[in-house]
Amino acid sequence: MSDWKLHTPTGVNDILPEECSEKKEIEATIWAVMSAAGYKEVETPAFEYYDCYVGEGGQISQEAMFKFFDEQGRILALRPDFTTSIARMAATKAADKKTPLRYMYTGNVYRHEQTEGVRQREISQTGIELIGSYSYLADAEVISCAIEALLAVGIEEFSIEIGQVAFFNGIVEQAGLDEAMTEKLRERIDSKDSVGIKLLVKDLNIEENMKQLIIDLPYLFGDASILERANVKELNYTSKTALDNLKNIYDTLCSYGFEKYISLDLGMLQSIDYYTGSIFKGYTHGIGFPVCAGGRYDNLMGKFGAPKGAVGVAMG
Repeated sequence: MSDWKLHTPTGVNDILPEECSEKKEIEATIWAVMSAAGYKEVETPAFEYYDCYVGEGGQISQEAMFKFFDEQGRILALRPDFTTSIARMAATKAADKKTPLRYMYTGNVYRHEQTEGVRQREISQTGIELIGSYSYLADAEVISCAIEALLAVGIEEFSIEIGQVAFFNGIVEQAGLDEAMTEKLRERIDSKDSVGIKLLVKDLNIEENMKQLIIDLPYLFGDASILERANVKELNYTSKTALDNLKNIYDTLCSYGFEKYISLDLGMLQSIDYYTGSIFKGYTHGIGFPVCAGGRYDNLMGKFGAPKGAVGVAMG
């Protein structure tokens, strides 16, 4: 039998001095960028009541969480996500503070995560949350902070892909799809499964232009020209408003001088169900998973009794 005391569990690692020094340097560089933009450090508990992370608007599936019990038998969970904890903190401890609130954090989250065939269970993150604004300028601010941070740590070749959840939600609303059908369609669009998409939409009771738009969604990525292609005549108000929002974010980032780093992707539909508007991921060469990710989550604060617009980004 193995001597388990000599090994670390699957998905966690020791960090030796040289790598630890590099990690701390990267964190400090990112923090300098976020601090200069007006973000203030906060900390949240490493574990919370399980209820904090589940229910309507929950981000992480219960199967991905590490759960245990306190002495009263209540279910606790190791923090699988910073955003939900910070939303809870802001709603309960900072509800009377002047908005927008700008918070930054660093620490570990704990969940079952499959990345490039490797099971990760302890994941280091640094990120920011801007709480109390529904404006597209807040989305542009958070994305620009992520771009500045990537540049500051020496990553020069990267792309921030920006999508819009509300655009897809408007199409679903227009097509009258139920929750199960919506999830099937979302999965197929996000995985670029064109054959599966065609099979799902062929019998939908919607205009042919709308069917074709859904089929085309995985391929609607690039510069602002894709917004014109997506703005078909039959599109409803929800989806049209989402396209306008995406164009405003894109134009603002271009005005900041970041056009070379950004692209639009209407087929990017993340599984995290609390996102309500813009979503974005950052990719660089040689790494098959995002180096940063985030989005707008206008309904999450309401879960904790203090509805407010909010947007954030986490860097792994």
